Parts: sequence; structure tokens; C-alpha cells
Amino acid sequence: MIGTMETMTIPVSEDILSAANMSKDEMAAAMSRDYAVKMFAEGRLTMTQSANLCGMNIFDFLDALAGAGIPAADSEAEDLEKELAYFK
Repeated sequence: MIGTMETMTIPVSEDILSAANMSKDEMAAAMSRDYAVKMFAEGRLTMTQSANLCGMNIFDFLDALAGAGIPAADSEAEDLEKELAYFK
């Protein structure tokens, strides 16, 4: 279940957006996705929590993990139980 959502602000200059050839929305989505992948890889969030963090469904997040070379099934039994409990 998703609780109350908070909004965070990260300042990014127009120069950075221009150099990256990204819009503000594209940069925000990439930063959100990359951080969610990092949090999952470090074991700080479950896969479901990480997908929710970046606003993806679980299947798109699995694709993001694959793109980053992060194994999705390298979880402890307890983590898998948390994931299964989410779908009950």
C-alpha cells in the first residue's frame, strides 16, 4: 500500500538540461528511476517499493533493472515474502 506522497525538489540548471539534451520531466524521470534502481540494488527497498518510488509498474521496473545489469531475483527469502505479501 502506498502512503502519503511527498514531493522533493532538486535544483538543476538549464545548462545541465541542455548539455544532457533532456527536458525537465525527462531528467526527473531518469533521476527517479536511477535512484529507485540503486535503492533496490542496495537492498534498502523491495522491488515493489522501488517501482512505486519511480512511478513504474513492476514489469517496467524489471526492465529498468535488466538495463542496469541488476539481478531481480537475488533476494533473501524475507524480501520475497514481503513482495508476495504485497499481492495478497
